[in-house]
Amino acid sequence: MSMEQLVGSMLMFGFRGGSLGERETREDIAELKAIGVRGVILFDHDIAGSSKRNIHSPNQLRTLIGELRNELGSDLIIAIDQEGGAVARLDGHNGFLPTINAAEFGSMVEIDQAQYADKQAKQLAKCGIDLNFAPCVDLAIEPGSPIIAGKGRAYGASIAKVARCAHIVIDAHQRAGVRCCIKHFPGHGSALLDSHLGVSDITSTHTPDELEIFRMLIDQHQSRIAVMSGHLMHTQIDPDMPASLSAKHTTETLRSGLGFTGVVVTDSLDMRAIRDQFGEGESAVSAINAGADLILDGLNAPGYREPGAPSRIARSILESVSKARLIESHDRLDRFFKPVARADV
Repeated sequence: MSMEQLVGSMLMFGFRGGSLGERETREDIAELKAIGVRGVILFDHDIAGSSKRNIHSPNQLRTLIGELRNELGSDLIIAIDQEGGAVARLDGHNGFLPTINAAEFGSMVEIDQAQYADKQAKQLAKCGIDLNFAPCVDLAIEPGSPIIAGKGRAYGASIAKVARCAHIVIDAHQRAGVRCCIKHFPGHGSALLDSHLGVSDITSTHTPDELEIFRMLIDQHQSRIAVMSGHLMHTQIDPDMPASLSAKHTTETLRSGLGFTGVVVTDSLDMRAIRDQFGEGESAVSAINAGADLILDGLNAPGYREPGAPSRIARSILESVSKARLIESHDRLDRFFKPVARADV
C-alpha cells in the first residue's frame, strides 16, 4: 500500500448532512474520498448549528449508509456513539428504540439487561453500523462529574458491577456482529472537568480501580474490543501530554502494562481539550506516534473551523509519521475489522 492509502486507513471523520442529495454532504464526502478515509462517525445533530445532521429516521439512515458505502467503499467502517440516555444518536425522538442510560441499566436485573442489550445491538446491525463507541466503563467515583456520573453514563462505582454490565453489552454486540470500543482510558469517572471544554487533570483523583476495570475487560475480551483513550492529564504518568496523545499512557500503560494488543482509538480530536492547545494536525501525529491506531475527529464541535481539516490532518500525518508505524496500525485495524457474521436481525 502507498503511504497515502495507509494514512487514509487510520482516519475517521464526521460529516455534515443526511443525504448525498445535499450539497454540504457531497462536499464533505468528496473530501473524505479523496484522502481515502477508512471510517465515518454519525451524529444525530450538528452541535454548532443546533440542527439535524446525519440521522433523521431509520429508513433515511439505512439509505445514507448505503450511499456512503457506494462512495467510500464497501469496507467503510460506520461508527456511532450509542451508549443510551444522554449519549444516544438513535433514540425514540428520531424513530428508533427508546434508550436508558448506563446508571439505569446498572439497576436492572441481569435477564432484563441482556434483553435490552440484544435489542439495541441488533438495531445497530440492522442499520449497517459496524462500531459502537460503547460501553462507557468509567466508574462513578465522582458523583458530581459533569460528564460521567452527572449524566448517568456510568453503570456504577464498583468495578465488579461495571465489569458485569460491560460484559453483557459487549456479548450482545458480538452476537449482532457489531464491534465495541470501551472508554475512556485511563478512566474519566473521577474527573471534575468535561474534556469537551478543556483538558481534565485527574492526577489527584484517579484511583487504581479505574485502571483495573480496563484490565478486567481486556483480559476477557482482548480480541473483541477497541479502547478509546481520553483527553485526560495524569501528570505523574506524563506531565506534558493527555492520555490520548501520550506514549506513556498508550504504549507503556495500556499496551505493556495491561497487555492490550488491539486497536486504540482517540477520543475526538475536535474537543477543546485538544483543539485549543495542540492543534489538529499536530495532535493527530502525536496520537499515532504515541501508539493510537484510529484517529477520530467528529468535526462537530462548537466554534468556527477552517474548511479542509481532513485533508490537512492527512497531510500532517503523511509528512511526520514513518511507514513502519502506519503499517503497524493498518494491520491491527485489518485484524479487528475483518468481516464478521451478523446475527439474524
